[in-house]
Amino acid sequence: MRVNPFVMPIIVIVALLGTVFGAQATGLWSTSSRTTTNLSEMTPEDIKGWMTLQQVMDGLRISQDELYTLGGIPGDISPATALKDLEALVPGFETSALRDALLARLSTPGNDATLPAGTASPVEADAPNPPEPPSATAITPTGESQEAATQPAEQALPADQIKGKMTLREVSTQCAVPLEALLAALALPTGTDPDAAIKDLVEQGKLAEVTTVQEAVSALQKK
Repeated sequence: MRVNPFVMPIIVIVALLGTVFGAQATGLWSTSSRTTTNLSEMTPEDIKGWMTLQQVMDGLRISQDELYTLGGIPGDISPATALKDLEALVPGFETSALRDALLARLSTPGNDATLPAGTASPVEADAPNPPEPPSATAITPTGESQEAATQPAEQALPADQIKGKMTLREVSTQCAVPLEALLAALALPTGTDPDAAIKDLVEQGKLAEVTTVQEAVSALQKK
């Protein structure tokens, strides 16, 4: 029996497309403009603001009650809500804080949940936050005191400690990176208010998420 030479390529293409669309429909594979994450093999460090609560529960194999308790999320919030949207719905909620809480919870001795392979051991959940370095000041030619742009490198706040409630000026000062360089790395106009909080810039759509600032600062600190 003679087989049409055009049939086999068509069958292969249909099979490939069916696999991709099927994985997306079941939530096992998600693609964004910034990263591609396998949601079936997640670690807390993979959590991003575009993910929904349901995707976090499925990826980390954690119950809704436990996730909501760790994040301080009201029970009437839909699991289909994206984490970045929660920052506007739940006062004080931050994606980075939830990530830290999950890291601590999954690494607690005696916990039934298993920490996914490749996850680094976090700092103990009850350990006090590192003290903020004292604010440096400089004296202008007129004798007026003003806040210095950066802190000494040995006192710099690590990039992964940046929180959404911090302002751009606080990030610049505490992480020892020039404000102008920070604005450029975040593709923000030079006239951007340095006292604007990161989470407010995320809500305004000027930044994708808090991790965007963490990654930019980390790169600047390595220079």
